[in-house]
Amino acid sequence: MKQGTLVTRAVILLLLAAVLVYLGVYIFQGFSEPYQLVVTYSYELYDDVPLDGVVAREERAVPGAVRMAEVLPQEGERVSAGAAVARIYQNETALADHRQTQELELELEQLRYAMRRGDAVSDAKELDAQLVTDLAKLKSQLSTGELSQLADQGLSIRSLVVKRTSDAATGADSVARLQQAAQDVEDRLNALTAASAQGTDLVTVTRGGVFSGMADGLEETLTPERLESLTVSELEGLQSQGAQADENALGKLITDSTWYYVAAVDDATAQRLTEGQDCQLAFSGDFNRQMSMTLERLGPDEEGRRVAVFSSDRYLNQVTLCRFLSARLVFETFSGIRVPDKALRVRENDDGTTTTGVYTLVGRQCEFKKVEVIREGEGFYLVKGADVNRKVLRPGDTIVLSSRELYDGKVVA
Repeated sequence: MKQGTLVTRAVILLLLAAVLVYLGVYIFQGFSEPYQLVVTYSYELYDDVPLDGVVAREERAVPGAVRMAEVLPQEGERVSAGAAVARIYQNETALADHRQTQELELELEQLRYAMRRGDAVSDAKELDAQLVTDLAKLKSQLSTGELSQLADQGLSIRSLVVKRTSDAATGADSVARLQQAAQDVEDRLNALTAASAQGTDLVTVTRGGVFSGMADGLEETLTPERLESLTVSELEGLQSQGAQADENALGKLITDSTWYYVAAVDDATAQRLTEGQDCQLAFSGDFNRQMSMTLERLGPDEEGRRVAVFSSDRYLNQVTLCRFLSARLVFETFSGIRVPDKALRVRENDDGTTTTGVYTLVGRQCEFKKVEVIREGEGFYLVKGADVNRKVLRPGDTIVLSSRELYDGKVVA
């Protein structure tokens, strides 16, 4: 065997051994790496108490048969005294006539809209081109979520279809056909309206208020007067009883702008409350909002629990459908930066004092940043940065976690 071949093999073996050693060291360091990096972020902690309560209002059910009725106001709409809140149909024929009336009203609206456009677009090809353009605009509005002009755009498209199907290519003759069609529809509509009026009755209200289309049978039970003496056991009975839609009511009329949230609190929570104070309640579920409410009443102690009655005159139209709600009674909110409890370190200074802080990663090196602990959570601390030589901990900084000794300038990455 030639000497050159032996030298070549020896070099190859040495290189292979070096690569294996390097990989071994790299793998060992990977498994024994003591450093873990965590990114900080803003966080809020609450000193709060969970509540399960009921909503009470000054309200009364609006009686009427639901099956053959049409409710007129929108949910949460304010109506005045004497206003009609529902239309009752005496039979199926009256209901069918009303539905046909609605169809004719829409058809008449489309014809009138088409006539208002005049002869600006009268050629069949122009109509087709305009229809394609309007459809493209409609698609764009739907895709972007811009729905403010959706109704007008839809009406424009329908009028173009009406005009196109009325042989719009004949120009002035098309306008005449639209006018005649509109007159025919209007005549039919007037005749049908007169006939259907005899088969319908209107339900009006004698007082003004906010209308809701849901009555649950508790309107006469959960009154503001009842809340003045409501006990914990009575409240729990109402909660276990629940509420069911009243089939003999068209809805309800809320006659006072103030509404109430009633819940039972334990004695420890009650000790932190005073009648008349403003409290922060964070609701969840159908009414997802944090708001201020006034504590109107704190009931007597009943085996360590009391009834708390909160009131507000805001957002009434948003809670018309709510009866049972969960909430958090928020006493205080703490804002800061969340860091793992293992990241917090206490460093001894030269003068014998100590400084609390965390080690952050700046470039590839450790940098100690002083913090002040605001609150302790489960497995973490809520802290705020303390300005020391402009080394301030901020959300988004990377924290170094390690069981080994860390110091400023130590390379960890």
